[in-house]
Amino acid sequence: MAEQNIENKGGLPVSIQRISVIIRKWKWTAFSVALVIVVLMTAYTLLRAPVYTAIGRVWIENDPNILPFDDVLRYDAGSYLESHSKLFRSRSLAAETIEKLKLYEDPRFVGEPGKRKNPVDIKDPFFREALVGAFIGRIAVTPLLRTRIVEVEFDDRDPKFASDTLNALFDGYLEMTARQKYLSLEDASRFLNSQIEAVRIELTESEKKLNAYGSEQDILPLTAAETPMVTRVADVSRELMQASVERVKKNSEYLQIKSGTLESIPSSRDNPLVQSLREQYSTLSQEYAMKLANVRPEYPEMQRMKSQMDSINAALQKERENMIGAAFSDYQAALSKEQSLQRLLDQEKTQAFSAQSSSIIYNSLKAEIENKRVLLNELITRQSETDMSSRLKSMKPTNVWIVDRASLPLRPTSPKKRRDLLLGLVFGVFGGCGAAFLLEYLNHSVKTSRDITIQTGLPTLGLIPSFDGETRSKSPRAEFARILDMILHRDGSKAYTRGKVRERALASRLHSTGLLPGSEDAPEEAIELIVSRSPGSIQSENFRSIRTTMLISAPPGRIKSILFTSALAREGKSSTVSNLAVTLAQANRRVIVVDSDLRRPKQHRVFDVENREGLSTFLSSSVSYMSVIKQTRFPNLAIISSGPPVDNPVELLNSDRMDDLIAILKQNYDHVLLDAPPLLAVSDVIALSPVVDGIVLIARAGRTPINALKQAKQKLDAHKLKALGVILNSVNIVEQDGYYAKQYYKYYR
Repeated sequence: MAEQNIENKGGLPVSIQRISVIIRKWKWTAFSVALVIVVLMTAYTLLRAPVYTAIGRVWIENDPNILPFDDVLRYDAGSYLESHSKLFRSRSLAAETIEKLKLYEDPRFVGEPGKRKNPVDIKDPFFREALVGAFIGRIAVTPLLRTRIVEVEFDDRDPKFASDTLNALFDGYLEMTARQKYLSLEDASRFLNSQIEAVRIELTESEKKLNAYGSEQDILPLTAAETPMVTRVADVSRELMQASVERVKKNSEYLQIKSGTLESIPSSRDNPLVQSLREQYSTLSQEYAMKLANVRPEYPEMQRMKSQMDSINAALQKERENMIGAAFSDYQAALSKEQSLQRLLDQEKTQAFSAQSSSIIYNSLKAEIENKRVLLNELITRQSETDMSSRLKSMKPTNVWIVDRASLPLRPTSPKKRRDLLLGLVFGVFGGCGAAFLLEYLNHSVKTSRDITIQTGLPTLGLIPSFDGETRSKSPRAEFARILDMILHRDGSKAYTRGKVRERALASRLHSTGLLPGSEDAPEEAIELIVSRSPGSIQSENFRSIRTTMLISAPPGRIKSILFTSALAREGKSSTVSNLAVTLAQANRRVIVVDSDLRRPKQHRVFDVENREGLSTFLSSSVSYMSVIKQTRFPNLAIISSGPPVDNPVELLNSDRMDDLIAILKQNYDHVLLDAPPLLAVSDVIALSPVVDGIVLIARAGRTPINALKQAKQKLDAHKLKALGVILNSVNIVEQDGYYAKQYYKYYR
């Protein structure tokens, strides 16, 4: 059977079979999480109030207007369609619409008075900001691709309120765009008005002087010699008038460019660089918006496009600054020319006055008045055009128009029950699977021989399959018990006796309340002496495999006494010792089991022998070792039970009599197997270690924390003790070896 793999973050292959095992392992948890998600999503969908969406569309064009004035009512938004679309969600437009419709008084927007937490206070800035934020949150703006149409949506539970509010938003948008366009025109109009008023005052004063001078001097016609001088004064005055008009025009253009946007600058329309940059920005912005629907903004391609758009925008702003600089330079040149001509006119008038000719002076003043009158007419004409443009601001821009105003929505847009229920089902499935993988990730226990090798560096001497194989935790209560057990065993340094008492008390409570089916000791009791009760089982076969490994891996006679311990309690070491002892005896080996766990002995119950005398009796008195050896019902197999409980087990195990006992037993038996307490709980193993040839650690798959096993290995290394390897109990062989182990397991069933 071909096996498909995917790669995880660590680079190790995760098989589909492995994923299936994890989901089946935590299936009831996954099912519960999925069920909760589906129920919550269903309740949310069915109980949620319907929401109606009003939809309208706006066209934004950038073609020039047909009115006589080039700069009137022209709103160039083609290159910045996306930017102008964001105006619909601007805070200023939202605030204007709220104020126009008095939404802070409308219960459909701010809620019924009895349901509001705080009273409405329109002067409170926090309240106003909250209203603006809530208003913007109901607006959705979407520029339609490859068009100049922008679609705007507004959501509310009242369909009429939604449509009326969106139409008011459209009107406010048109007013905002027109107002922005004519800000610069109003500035120019005010400047021209001030210039006209100044010229009128000067003209009035000049006329008064001319009349007074003519009456006093009784002016006569000019002579032939005086005529050229007056002509020069008139010519210079005429040029000064034209320069003044040009200076006012340049100053007006500079103010308009400085206070307006790049789109409102007339000269930008004929600038090939600006047009090229606008086209590039428009193309990139449309492509960016189209990809944004499927690609996140953090992706490199999106970042590259955003960087290009920012660069183009910066180039456009730089070009605008260049235009402002050029306009200011033109204004300075016009001002300099005007000042130069003014100085020349003053010189000509001085010469005329020095000639002491009344006619020359009179006609010079008259020519100056005529020139000022022409200047006044030019300024009035320019001001009239600008003022006309400014007054037209009440008209709607001809290139920004509403294609479809919002109509009354007839059907709610949300909740979409069929879609939401389907999404709830999908989220439930993924949520359940995610919960299963999360539990597997949080389960920091030894699961496979690979975990033992990676975490401790010790070899795995063998695996003992679990009794229910791949069908563990068939009930939700059993799976709940496994999760609870995983939590209880998270701390690898838990005290041995206290942990045993608490675990048994909790198991008793769970069993009495029906949360935990059966007894926690049931699997352990079932595996005791299984090699005798069920020699054809897969567990018996694996015990014999471990026996073979132990016999062939060590030179004959070199390793005779082996101490069996575990990191924590209830890892199955007593059952492992008893079954290995039987398999060795069946191989015609002389075997003796020494129950050196003087705190919680068990071997006397396993082999059904009396425990009135045993190891503690031999160590605490002068009786012979032969008096504490008991024969079992198995040929070639004897046992020394623990004996009566004592208060000082470590001192007894560390005594010379214990050393003598092991030495004698090694002379009379082929194998001496010692059943010792957990390594991390008490110091008994350290006391026994000098008299044994090797130590075997017992771990329970899915139960023994990896950290506890690592601590046990570190403790052995710290005392320079020889660890032969690890035997892994209660292994799910499908989880361990996949498809082929599954076939192997079925064969032995």
